[in-house]
Amino acid sequence: MSLSRKRNRQIATGLGTVIGLIIVFTFVVSLINPGVVSTNDVEDFPTFTPPGIELPPPDPNPNLSGEPPYVHSSGYFQTFMPAGGDWSVSEDAGAQSDTVLSVVFQSGQRLAVIHNYIRRGVEVESAESLSREYLTETHFAEAWIGYESWQETGRTVGEDRVTTDFALVSGGTEYLGRDITRLGENGWTFVTRLVVPGNNPGLLDTLERYVVPAFVGYPQLQTLPARWPTYVDHALGYLFKRPAEWQLVAGGAGSPATFTPVGDADAGMVRVWAEEGRALDGAGDAEAWLLELVPGAEVIGTDPLARGAASGFQVAYTFRDRDGDPRSGLFVALRRADGWAQAANLQVRDPDVNLLEGASLDEPLANARRAVVEGFIPLPQEDAAPAP
Repeated sequence: MSLSRKRNRQIATGLGTVIGLIIVFTFVVSLINPGVVSTNDVEDFPTFTPPGIELPPPDPNPNLSGEPPYVHSSGYFQTFMPAGGDWSVSEDAGAQSDTVLSVVFQSGQRLAVIHNYIRRGVEVESAESLSREYLTETHFAEAWIGYESWQETGRTVGEDRVTTDFALVSGGTEYLGRDITRLGENGWTFVTRLVVPGNNPGLLDTLERYVVPAFVGYPQLQTLPARWPTYVDHALGYLFKRPAEWQLVAGGAGSPATFTPVGDADAGMVRVWAEEGRALDGAGDAEAWLLELVPGAEVIGTDPLARGAASGFQVAYTFRDRDGDPRSGLFVALRRADGWAQAANLQVRDPDVNLLEGASLDEPLANARRAVVEGFIPLPQEDAAPAP
């Protein structure tokens, strides 16, 4: 056999082995977690239970608090993050779209699931019509498609939500399920699905007390593209949603963070941080803060800015870099309700650009401006403990 033919045969054999492994892996995963493979919508992404042989002993009231809220990568919502090494978290790529954003927490130790998602486009006028027109048998048949059987056991219609209980069977084991669907902000519907072992009904109520109050949206960030990632700093108390091409290059939680565009770091940079005790009583304080950071900067203009409970100013300016070349910048300073001030400093290569005038900017600059003006907001500090 020639060397060329032998090499080609080895390559073909190797490819066949890889493909075979992929097929076997896909088959095994589909048995363990039905519905995970090839998912295009949350309705095809059922709330499945982790694999288990025996039901764990009942633990109806575990202490799951202690972790900061989990913020979805889109920045569109936050939810409760259970404490404990037995919980895993997943934002399944197939369950994310322009109309559906999803996150699942699973505990293989407790055989419990917390599945939260938001969905846009459910056009109903009230909780009663939500129950009657949307939460139908067909809807739940799709939701629980990964289970051998499901049966609705109770339903409560409240002022803004519908709570539906279920008896489920998976792998011959009985589980309890609960779906809490409520009407939210900006046309989004908020859905919490919980699954616990059938011998632990108290855990269902405990999870609801933890999860539902912490499952809230960020309406201000929902005006920005869902594909823009969100940087979260729980220590300094802010969120920063920016275009995907702006990547973190320095800093981290609890310290200033710096972002630059991928492939062209010289095109610009954004630095975001927060300080305690910084005075920000007027435009003069914001401009003075800027001049501390960029000595010699020339202010073009200053406008007031409010982001939820935080208020402050945006200051457009020009400056010269270390090589003496003219550059443009936008400094955003916000005073928060907790007494902290948070700041974002955008600097771009383009000279003599007024970054206050978003409508006149080209798309890359307009998006960078939107990030610091619209995507930089305080992080609400929610109590992680459940209501009594």
